[in-house]
Amino acid sequence: MKKLTVLSTIIIGLFVLSGCQTDQVSSQASTEATSEVVASSVKIVLTDGDDTIDSKTVSYQSGETLMDVLTDNFDIEEKDGFITSIEGHAQDESQNKYWTFTINGEMGAKGADETTLESGDQVDFALSVYE
Repeated sequence: MKKLTVLSTIIIGLFVLSGCQTDQVSSQASTEATSEVVASSVKIVLTDGDDTIDSKTVSYQSGETLMDVLTDNFDIEEKDGFITSIEGHAQDESQNKYWTFTINGEMGAKGADETTLESGDQVDFALSVYE
């Protein structure tokens, strides 16, 4: 009888320990998963009138703004959060020629420094005359 009690105690102890082990492993895996930074891609097309300046698909990390992605991949000049030049193509206030952008065909509602992207987006920057 004493051997049966000892054996039962050991078996129950093993079940308890294995249950704790599983919780620790899943908790650790969950923590690691939430700390990972997800890389995504976006296609950016630059045009000046009817001419395409550049077009490329670039990678970025979640949480980066459109301005972050642009400055990492293109030669950008900006003033007070407004883009004034991309790849040497500058806006010209005297001709009412300015940089604007659309994301998936929708006009950008915020500035590039406040706009976040989703993977697979297409961003079109156009240097156009506005009257």
